[in-house]
Amino acid sequence: MTRYLVVTWDGAGNLLPTLGITRALVAAGHDVRLLGHDTIRERCGDAGARFVVLPQPQGWDEMENPDDTEAEIELLLDTLCLSTPIAVAVAGELEREAADVVLVDCMLFSAINVAQAAGLPTAALFHTPYTVFRGGPLVEMFAPGLGRLNVHRVGLGLAPVTSYPELHDSCEVVLAAVPGEFEPGAEDAANVLRIGPVLDGPPLVQNPTHLDVGDGSAPLVLISLSTSEQGQAPLLQRIVDAVGTLPVRAVVTTGPSLDPATVRAAANTQVVSYVPHGELLPSCSAVLTHAGLGTVMAALADGVPMVCVPMGRDQFFNAEMVQVLGAGRMLMPDADTATIAEATLAVLNDASFGVAAKRMAGTIADCSGAAGAVAALEGLAVRR
Repeated sequence: MTRYLVVTWDGAGNLLPTLGITRALVAAGHDVRLLGHDTIRERCGDAGARFVVLPQPQGWDEMENPDDTEAEIELLLDTLCLSTPIAVAVAGELEREAADVVLVDCMLFSAINVAQAAGLPTAALFHTPYTVFRGGPLVEMFAPGLGRLNVHRVGLGLAPVTSYPELHDSCEVVLAAVPGEFEPGAEDAANVLRIGPVLDGPPLVQNPTHLDVGDGSAPLVLISLSTSEQGQAPLLQRIVDAVGTLPVRAVVTTGPSLDPATVRAAANTQVVSYVPHGELLPSCSAVLTHAGLGTVMAALADGVPMVCVPMGRDQFFNAEMVQVLGAGRMLMPDADTATIAEATLAVLNDASFGVAAKRMAGTIADCSGAAGAVAALEGLAVRR
């Protein structure tokens, strides 16, 4: 039995692969501790691991202006990526109880530092496209934190790094929860293992709603925007208004950030807080989404085409790739109801979108998922 410490945070979508891998490690007979915000346990319940609460509260969903990307990045750097309380908590937990291997969310840079300084095999889990942390706008926005990262590393007796990619390259393994076909231009470092999406993790809320999807008399459309707060209410309403004019049945999942009662819906549309997407997607003809990676991967795994309306973070990359792959359409977040309705009809009526989505479903089915992650993590323990 190997002792694993999994270090994560409550970012909603990042929990899908994290908790799926955690449960698979537990099922394989290992001793697993999960260090994360208490809201993870409140949101998802028991993943089977011994839960250890981070002392720092979850607070990045409480921004006054969710559209302020620069402020969001600075908040992420302070409260997550370079968080001193998280680094102290990881060090304290490793001192309290030994571990053989540490699995760290790829965005928790200071936690990676601590695990490496402890001399432990360290794996980084990418719940975002691997490419977005190799270069480009997101890396540039995170650049102001690099000096602080190196001050922390040097203080721990570690060599400084010249970039965030170098930090991830210094880990023994990088587990990428994205198939390579979704990032055709990526140049993977030697330590990258493409496990693909982990689709069998626990639901992101306890006691979810379960729906009867009906008799299939009209195409079923799923509308799902961000689980976390991104100021999505006006966009969601425009999408709901657009779909309300179409000959479809629609299900809207608002997530915990929005009250379903605040959404005005036509007679063909049902609005709920949360339904496990795995229960709906096999019956869906299309998904309208903000293009969060979890929703995109789940839709592609079931061969369902999409209309993607990204709002920020890695969503523009994801949406563009869906369009490049031919599995859907990408719209800008200011799209009006007529444009959204037209794009939805195009995706429903043009069979080529479904063909492309089903082609990706075959690719995802060949990925190793949580089982591949467990094998890689077990390999780190053997080599130690």
